[in-house]
Amino acid sequence: MPSVIELPMQSLAQRLAALERDIDGGSYRGGLWQPMLAEIRRLPRDERAALSETVSRISATLHTRKTKSRVPFTLGLTLEVALAVCGAALLSFAVQQRSTAAAIATAIIWTMAFQPLAKILIGSLLGIRYAYAYLLGPEPRFKMRYGTYIAAPRAARIVFHLSGTVGSPIGAWLPIRFLEPELPKAVEFCWVLFGVVVAINAVPFILALAGFVRMGPVRLSLGSAASAALEIREAL
Repeated sequence: MPSVIELPMQSLAQRLAALERDIDGGSYRGGLWQPMLAEIRRLPRDERAALSETVSRISATLHTRKTKSRVPFTLGLTLEVALAVCGAALLSFAVQQRSTAAAIATAIIWTMAFQPLAKILIGSLLGIRYAYAYLLGPEPRFKMRYGTYIAAPRAARIVFHLSGTVGSPIGAWLPIRFLEPELPKAVEFCWVLFGVVVAINAVPFILALAGFVRMGPVRLSLGSAASAALEIREAL
């Protein structure tokens, strides 16, 4: 069976099939997937769409080699919604009982939950789907069906990533609307948290737009803000 390395002149679909065989057979050693994705991104939209299922399948296969803690997408989404509802219950308790601790807990929970929920919602409207949920350290994440992302127009990809930058700031800010002025310490915490999450999004966005690919040991493309900037930069 020929390796993908031996098929430089074959069609992209054939090279993808060979790449997948190498991965499934355990002979893939890395270095070919990212250049192939870059090649796919340059194709017309209908050709990208035709390769969508294959791209999603290969991307998931490569990703599962590095992620062990995975759950079905629907379960991950249900847990995120439950987390957001839990935050609402805590906020109600905080308002009724004048509890600063409960109000702070609400802001933290919503900051965590609203980011993936906003991105999943906007992604579904743009035709970008997800495969499963997984843990990156203590943080829950959702793995895209990458082929649906690649097949989307660039403007949709930019909007999709930008939607991932608004959920956390909204989660930090929204409790303030219900707390002022009864719990000033909680309101102060929410504003500080709001500033922190805005900075966490703004700094990678600016760095990526300026051409940086890493911030220390971390690849900027792992975050929504930097991914949006990279899409904008590529378009320009």
